[in-house]
Amino acid sequence: MAHPPGSLAAKLNRLFATVRPRPEQIQRGRPGREWFNSEVAERINGPGEVADRIHRTVGPVTISGAYIGELRQGKVTDPRLSHLKALAIAFEVPVGYFVDDAPPRPGQLRDILAGAGLSDRSQAAMTTIFEQLLEVEGLTAAKDTPQ
Repeated sequence: MAHPPGSLAAKLNRLFATVRPRPEQIQRGRPGREWFNSEVAERINGPGEVADRIHRTVGPVTISGAYIGELRQGKVTDPRLSHLKALAIAFEVPVGYFVDDAPPRPGQLRDILAGAGLSDRSQAAMTTIFEQLLEVEGLTAAKDTPQ
């Protein structure tokens, strides 16, 4: 079932589709696959580096794979802020990703790409692709938005 593009379920599913576990993080299944709901819950609940970071910044958080599944299916639409913060940390995105309804600006993309170490040339190419995707989706990027 397709969820509205700005819904929590759509945003969370987009993270599952695009943020993949590294080979050393996979305990079952094949490399390149999506995270399992239960694996994300395990990363949040601990033990481990992600759980430690969540505990330091959010406090103790417990979440189940079943609950993450309900979020992804749109059955739960108003989770606790602590759960959103924990999911954001687990997927390495700002918590605003889940609550901001505005489409990302190309300048935000450049910041992310620069942080990943891409050259100016690669950043420009990715920004062009991003702007084209926004246009295809009917979410045209604002040309007057400062970058």
